[in-house]
Amino acid sequence: MSDNPLDTKIYEKLMKDTAFNLTPIVNKFDKAIREKFIPQFPFSFLSKDEVINAPGYADLKNLTRWAKDTWYTTPADGYVPIAAFGITDDTDAIKKSFEVVQNGVDGVMIAYVNFNIYDGGGFGPMAKKKIYAYVNLKIFNKDGKRIFKLKERASSDEGVLAVGGIITDLGKLKPMIESSANNLLKDMDSKLAKSLAKMAKQMDKYNSD
Repeated sequence: MSDNPLDTKIYEKLMKDTAFNLTPIVNKFDKAIREKFIPQFPFSFLSKDEVINAPGYADLKNLTRWAKDTWYTTPADGYVPIAAFGITDDTDAIKKSFEVVQNGVDGVMIAYVNFNIYDGGGFGPMAKKKIYAYVNLKIFNKDGKRIFKLKERASSDEGVLAVGGIITDLGKLKPMIESSANNLLKDMDSKLAKSLAKMAKQMDKYNSD
């Protein structure tokens, strides 16, 4: 959620807390993307079952960086977490997925949501921390080249007090994550049509090249 060294101890504590489980939030995004947003795209997608049950799909984890490490990723049920962060893409896994899934697919979409703690107000050593939720939808071709990207963000409604950069109540973080995630889904509802129109132009250019 952050690259701030001061937050390292926070994450160590959260990862040991069984109540801090982001899987329901990730699964909610998975369902929303598949059932609400994908039908708005100007082309068809294979179903989730066709993807995750394809022979060899589970073996893609052997070509990924963090698929076996739950510290970094929380995958939606059934999916192999494939990195698509720009500077650290699992390009080999992306390329291999075309061979695994087959069915004449022209692109592979990787979707992920990440959260970031940021300063949301306050002065000096007393500050309020809030959370941004970011959604990333990226489509790659058979060469592992990204041909489309959609990124949106939304903030949590509430914040939490931090003293000297240290959050005082870790119990408030998960509700803040849920709040930012819910706000992000609302924003995607209002912005997706415009983003898809832009994507259609990008895809037309790509197909004509």
